[in-house]
Amino acid sequence: MFSAIEVMSGKRSERWFNVSYFLMTVMATFRYGQMDDYFNYYINYEHPEVYGLIDPLFGLLIGLFKLFGIGYPVFIAVLSLGCMLLSYRFFHKDCGYSCISLLTFYGYTFMMCPMSSIRQGICLAMLMFMYPWLKEKNNKRFYSWVIVGCFIHLSFIVVLILPWLLNLRIYNKAYILYVALGLTAFALVGISVTAFLPLDRLATYEEGEGASIFIRMALRILIIFPVFLLEPEEDTDGYYAKAICLIGYAIYCVLSFNDLVAGRLEFYFRTFICLYVAFLVQNYVRTSRMLANLGLLMFVHIFLWFKNIDAAIDRMNYKEGITVFNYPYISVFDKSELSEYSGIDTYGLE
Repeated sequence: MFSAIEVMSGKRSERWFNVSYFLMTVMATFRYGQMDDYFNYYINYEHPEVYGLIDPLFGLLIGLFKLFGIGYPVFIAVLSLGCMLLSYRFFHKDCGYSCISLLTFYGYTFMMCPMSSIRQGICLAMLMFMYPWLKEKNNKRFYSWVIVGCFIHLSFIVVLILPWLLNLRIYNKAYILYVALGLTAFALVGISVTAFLPLDRLATYEEGEGASIFIRMALRILIIFPVFLLEPEEDTDGYYAKAICLIGYAIYCVLSFNDLVAGRLEFYFRTFICLYVAFLVQNYVRTSRMLANLGLLMFVHIFLWFKNIDAAIDRMNYKEGITVFNYPYISVFDKSELSEYSGIDTYGLE
């Protein structure tokens, strides 16, 4: 509702943005069992020998919390709160208290990071916090933080390419469309580049795929297509957001032989759609072309929200009859409600 008001009026409400962000922060911080990684991280916390070595800085965090006798639900709460606090500067300053950017974030990334993949959520929050350094070309500070993030989750190494690629300054040129078409064709052929990637860790994510490559690529094209329609001026937030999103699309195409690997790396870049939509609302006249652009982006991200909730229901094995419209939010204060659902293995956490 606040996003619709913002789009039609062109005005932003700092008050309602802060209310929405606060509620999302509370949801992420006090959740219990939400999304499929919640209990997987419990195994990492209490029984690290099951999965073996993990990234050292994250292991150090676990060790420090356990040293002080802090339980796993508090550990997750603190990390989720940290994700949201780190991300706040990006949304309130770079996106300018934009409710529509927050809606875009909620529709996809919120469910995947602060609410699920905690380590990658921390890294993504770091990237959003670091965004001003990209614009200022403060590469030394940027690279230093990336290296720290790699010790939380190795996937963060992929953002090392950002300063170099952004300096190429090609993202408002017509030929980038031909590059995108070529990458799309490459992805649809399904060529595996595993042999050229020296990271054995990718083997961890080699598992069966769900939808066909054509359906998955069609979704990515729907997401990236609106970014092609407008050409923001160089050195604006819209320009950088467009560039970063296109880099993410290229990475997805190259790694699309494995949707899990490609998706886990792509979302670092796709999250900057949040900045792109905020820039559109702030800088473009409300023409039918601009509204169609926003409308398509909103449709895709709301669809992804339903898709993620539906996937969570399947993975958590909630009892038959639970639908995407009444997916239960369970907090640390009412975790006993898990007993109402069958098939959920909480590994003795309750």
